[in-house]
Amino acid sequence: MIAYLNRLLNRVRKMKKQWTAQKDKDFHDQLFASQNYNPFTFSYFGYITIKRFADLAAPYVAKANSVLDLGCGPAEITCELARRFSHISFLGVDHSLKGIARAKINAQALNLKNIEFQADNIEEFLVKKNFDIILMFDSFHHLANPGRFMERMQKSVSQFLLIEPRGDWKGSHVRNFDFDWIVSDLEKMRRRMAMKIQEPAAVETMPNKTETNKNAAAFENRYNLDEFKKFFKGFGLQIRGTVSGVEVFPPDPYMKSHSREFFGIKAYEIFSELDNLILKSKIDLLAKHWVIFASKDSKGNDIRIPQPLFAYYDVESIKGPYDVEFLEYDGPCQVKSGSEFRAQIKFHNRSYRQLSSFSHENPDFISYRWLNKQGLIIQREGIRTPLKKKIDPDEKSKAELKISAPAHPGKYILAIDMVQEGKTWYSEAGNPSLQIRINIKKK
Repeated sequence: MIAYLNRLLNRVRKMKKQWTAQKDKDFHDQLFASQNYNPFTFSYFGYITIKRFADLAAPYVAKANSVLDLGCGPAEITCELARRFSHISFLGVDHSLKGIARAKINAQALNLKNIEFQADNIEEFLVKKNFDIILMFDSFHHLANPGRFMERMQKSVSQFLLIEPRGDWKGSHVRNFDFDWIVSDLEKMRRRMAMKIQEPAAVETMPNKTETNKNAAAFENRYNLDEFKKFFKGFGLQIRGTVSGVEVFPPDPYMKSHSREFFGIKAYEIFSELDNLILKSKIDLLAKHWVIFASKDSKGNDIRIPQPLFAYYDVESIKGPYDVEFLEYDGPCQVKSGSEFRAQIKFHNRSYRQLSSFSHENPDFISYRWLNKQGLIIQREGIRTPLKKKIDPDEKSKAELKISAPAHPGKYILAIDMVQEGKTWYSEAGNPSLQIRINIKKK
């Protein structure tokens, strides 16, 4: 019954988004075209995921002579593996030409001679030579028809290694066992230390700016354990969890500095130890990513039943530069399309710094973004409201916002936020926005 409901939701999701293979390709072209940075440095916190996923895949890859990475994108993880196993040949395949171009740049940066790339649709890709194992890093859930894909691929390949988001029966990503806050808190500590020791100004490599295709949309459907058992029927499965798929990035994510490199290494060590601890505690399958090894040579499945978590009390987090708590919203919840309205906001500066709209460099403003009812951003830039005075740490204050409503009627979410101009939106630095449901009526 649950499997049937998942398939039904999958079809509804496709119809609602009017998803097509071209829209998915456009989305990934757009995503990969903006990646103009060195991913193989601890100054970039995304390297935690790259290196940890390569760590987890390495024991299975080490036994192979030839490896196929399907849905490789920029192939950062597979390039990391190719660097470690120079005697193994790798082939990366992706439908995005931009992703393949970036993969070639990554391989060249590491001076790799044992990896090649090919642009092709993995849904229809034909395996023309023998590969010992297929790798799929965060790409299986982008398949439009994973059942048909597996029926075709298992005829020529006997081993798969996937690292996939943990899903539920609705096809959503389950993130209730998440340690990404470690990255945010370490970055807060690093910034305070860097200010104290007056670390020289860091260098930041900005990504390329690309034209936005509003029709681009990635197809995504996550899967639960029962569904993976069905996909890999006839294979023996080994599954373990990992918390190392980091999705939180600090402001200036591509900045290079000695302190960022140092704290990046420490963050990697912490996540490595965390993965070992949750595995020993037998709660690793509650983590937000699963490492799935499927082999026709194995008999039976090695899948632990996730243990329930006990209740706990969270401690107060480390103060950072963008910690603001929004306390109250006093404004309308129904307005006319295209109109301007005002709302009163009460907020609490819980950061360690003074907030000011009067600074010539990187001033702070209260603003907002509009989200659709699913929580996706549809308008990134709202009207800026300056603070009337400087707000000291631990001080509470009020502000009156001028807000412009969306042009089209419907149900929306108004996300009250703050922005430090030239630096970051506070929500992008890990601070929650205040989200108010607003009904936009016709004029």
